[in-house]
Amino acid sequence: MKDFIKLYLGTLRRVLHTMTIGAAGRDGRSGLLRLYNSFKEPDDGSVFPVDPYIIPKTDILAINGDDQAVYSGVEECGFGHITEFELKVICQIVRKSHPSVIFEIGTFEGRTTLNMALNAPGARIYTLDLPAAELNSTQMKIEKGEEAYVKKARSGERFLHHPAGAGIQQLYGDSAAFDFSSFYDQVDLMFIDGSHAYDYVISDTEKALKMVRKGGVILWHDYTNWEGVREALNEFYREKPGFRELKHIGGTSIVMMTV
Repeated sequence: MKDFIKLYLGTLRRVLHTMTIGAAGRDGRSGLLRLYNSFKEPDDGSVFPVDPYIIPKTDILAINGDDQAVYSGVEECGFGHITEFELKVICQIVRKSHPSVIFEIGTFEGRTTLNMALNAPGARIYTLDLPAAELNSTQMKIEKGEEAYVKKARSGERFLHHPAGAGIQQLYGDSAAFDFSSFYDQVDLMFIDGSHAYDYVISDTEKALKMVRKGGVILWHDYTNWEGVREALNEFYREKPGFRELKHIGGTSIVMMTV
């Protein structure tokens, strides 16, 4: 207790000095700013943080020089986007799968959508996104940090004026309420990257099982980034025999399963 009182009084003395006569000096003003920042309100999710990693990235595909996939904006990795390597991994899977129909939940800017289209010429791609107007009326609760990804001027801006965008159809709606029945047993590859809330991952996965035909592929993003995704997929893996074939792709947050 004696040590605590000593620490408390010492801290109080420094704070009072910083907030009074200490503020007159440059060092004092810097200290006051640090004190202010330490008590800032937490980020409400309405803005994206700045990526602190500015050194250009590479990966084994680029180093080996034998990558046959086609990319657009692969190096433009910011918050809300999959990483450069994840984008390349998805493109490799798309090329190997030769899908005729691809369905994506979670468009955002359409960077992944566009790159899947570039590597599946002739395929029909459907991508579903929650419009900003429905943010406060979703059937299930989304994560607080996801609001910024919904509050955007438009979905899929990356492919809107790109030639490959001709094969992409933008859909809008809440994936928990959307009518997927016309896609049942029609999809060859499905990419789930919508809300990362546990209930949404469960719901989107159950819908995907009805949509992807036998032999098709389901990909989930953010297994290592969002607790809701991890808990949902771990639950499927532990409790559903059909999910024993789930595979976490090393070096990414992507989980893959062949139906």
